[in-house]
Amino acid sequence: MKKLIRDYELIKNNYFTKKYPISLVHFVTNRCNARCSFCFIDFDNPNTFKNELSLDEIEKFSKTLGPSIQNINLTGGEPFARKEFTEICKIYLKNTDIRSLFITSNGSLPERINKFLKELGENNPDRQFIFSFSIDNIPSKHNKIRKIKNLFQDCLKSYKIVNNFGENCFANISITVSLENYGDIDEIYSELLDKHKVTAITACLVRDEGIYKTPPDDKKKILDAYKNLVNKIKTDTKKGILKGYKPSSIQGRMMNKKNEIMYQNIISTYLEPNFISQCFAGSLFGIISADGKVYPCEILKDPIGDLRKYDMNFMNLWHDHLAKETRKWIKDTKCNCCYECAWSFNILGNIKYQKDLILAAIGKGK
Repeated sequence: MKKLIRDYELIKNNYFTKKYPISLVHFVTNRCNARCSFCFIDFDNPNTFKNELSLDEIEKFSKTLGPSIQNINLTGGEPFARKEFTEICKIYLKNTDIRSLFITSNGSLPERINKFLKELGENNPDRQFIFSFSIDNIPSKHNKIRKIKNLFQDCLKSYKIVNNFGENCFANISITVSLENYGDIDEIYSELLDKHKVTAITACLVRDEGIYKTPPDDKKKILDAYKNLVNKIKTDTKKGILKGYKPSSIQGRMMNKKNEIMYQNIISTYLEPNFISQCFAGSLFGIISADGKVYPCEILKDPIGDLRKYDMNFMNLWHDHLAKETRKWIKDTKCNCCYECAWSFNILGNIKYQKDLILAAIGKGK
């Protein structure tokens, strides 16, 4: 009975009230051992690395995330560059009922990842540990772009460690299409699929943020390369060459369909921004920066609050006047962008897309 009540409350929140977030991105650190040419973090600014939330502060606010939280996305910087990363994950697993931890990593620290899984993956079989590893070119170019020796090899090692670990652990390779690699997409894809037998690949489109700006004249070439990559992923997923999220599960089939819809919406808005459907950033989804500021998404630059000014009570911040005003502004202005994380929850939380998602989930989708 408790499960039925909880599921009812989740459905009500997800599709109707949207009072509580179902997923949050937490930048656990801005520190990183890579220096990617397209990164939006300003590593030359000395304030970039100051005032990270402490374990005690994370412990405190993690108890106030509300009843609907299902997923925490831990990112950086490089999350495994923070020595307390495993402890941070333990805090979330202990203090929330999340179903999954989603970890975005450059894959450069396979030994730490292996140790992490042995400590947490084995002891939490009812939780999903989903890793997205970044590979953006063939080995020599990838290592040069990200400025780490042997990074390509270490990233693939990390990918294989996760995928071979257990049923509750899943790894994906994410390719970010940018000015630096748009001409190499076919070669990158073939390297991963044919040579290294990668079975899960997703596409990201580089966005103008922070210190990174794409020359306007190059955007069409980047978009064409992104379309090419998306078509390859879609075709090979349907053929079963790529598995994507586990196609044997209802959730996996639904998530694969969600990605299809997301790719098409991003393609439709990259060169000519336009409103397709309501954005739920600041409602179902939000961002916690390394220093405790909370944002509706990574695109809007004004925070809706600082956790330290709310005594680390997330819900008090989330329901305060500035957060409410921001949600109203997002709705009234029909705010739109190409940010993948926001699009995921805009699709999952919108009745408009449910028919296609449900058909895919039961194995009847196109």
